[in-house]
Amino acid sequence: MVDVVGLDGAILQLVVILTAFATVICGAPLIMFLSMGWFTRYSEFQNSLKGGALAAYLQRFWSTSLIHSLQDEGKLGQTGSVDDWRTCSDKNPELCERLFARIYHEQYGLVPFIVPFIILLLVAYAAAALVASNYVIPNCDNTLKVACVYKLGIPLLVSSLAGAFMFIVSDSVLSIRRKSLNISDVYWYSLRLFLAIPLAMVIMNAGAGDGPHIVTAFALGTLPIDPLMKIVRRLGFPQLTDQDKRDGSSDKLLVLEGVTLPVVATLESEGINSIEQVAAADPVLLSIRTGFPFRFTLRLGSQAIVRRHLGENAARLLPVGLADVVPVFLLVRALDTPAVPTSDSPDKYDGPFPRIETPDAVVQNAAVRLFPDDNDLQRQAITRMKFRQIAAEEYTVMLARITPPDTGL
Repeated sequence: MVDVVGLDGAILQLVVILTAFATVICGAPLIMFLSMGWFTRYSEFQNSLKGGALAAYLQRFWSTSLIHSLQDEGKLGQTGSVDDWRTCSDKNPELCERLFARIYHEQYGLVPFIVPFIILLLVAYAAAALVASNYVIPNCDNTLKVACVYKLGIPLLVSSLAGAFMFIVSDSVLSIRRKSLNISDVYWYSLRLFLAIPLAMVIMNAGAGDGPHIVTAFALGTLPIDPLMKIVRRLGFPQLTDQDKRDGSSDKLLVLEGVTLPVVATLESEGINSIEQVAAADPVLLSIRTGFPFRFTLRLGSQAIVRRHLGENAARLLPVGLADVVPVFLLVRALDTPAVPTSDSPDKYDGPFPRIETPDAVVQNAAVRLFPDDNDLQRQAITRMKFRQIAAEEYTVMLARITPPDTGL
């Protein structure tokens, strides 16, 4: 092998050392994540989704898998009605836990990380070997194909690959800190490192001097794929830029409490561009993809459900605390089954949620806020109807069963 590529033993030793060093730096964060961080993320979901909340989650987002699991376990007949499988799933929390574990491992388990992880290590090893062979051979000989890559200058090649390495390591460490590293991210890392050489070729033919070439190659090397695609689109298709700005406006996401511009950017990168998408998205998968805390993702979905039914008027309910689904659910429950004092004390209320003493007055206040121009009878009737629709949502039922109870959802 040494005779074929024209490298002596000392040079080959340097290649091996540099490739091993670069591969370890690139792979160490991923190994730490797979051995420790992944289990921490899994525990976060388990701590919130227990018992009835987990059953409600599976009924809402994985109903087919839940029905098949109940049938396979002999808990449900082949012709069970809707009420049968829902009731049966509520009575079998252990089955729901096993199903959730299986779904989670299929979507985000350790095994799916193996293939992209190996690909990334191979690409990192090849890139480091290429840099090492070019480093020890200052003059590119035409006979040494291993050191002559499309007639690229050595400083330009090294700067482009170094920028890509810097982005991969820094972004992977940041994603691991946020517990948001995904399988797709590892594939993107491999592609980003693979595109370092084509990117250097483009910069080399840009027509500037060697100095700006090297700086530009390193700067662009530190960028992820998405900004690079936007730069290419601006250069090749400038007419798309204004249209993208008009079509890609996500101002409506900013009306949700707790949503800032960085949060909007993260949601957009995962294809979430509207409030309706937030309401319909699986909160577990969305939390995994974005790296947001699970409770924060649930609250975004909670607000989105209210806005789905009330529109922009939902913001008027913020002062009275009815802009989230759990307070609405508790209000409807208080309307249907008024809270009664316990036998120990007339002032105590037996339940995990706060007591609502006069729910009719709360509904009247909310109706005035939502429909100030309608007559009192109509606006109260519409408000009650809307609140009951919100309380009947499967998402609402799931959040009402979250333990420990959280009235902020």
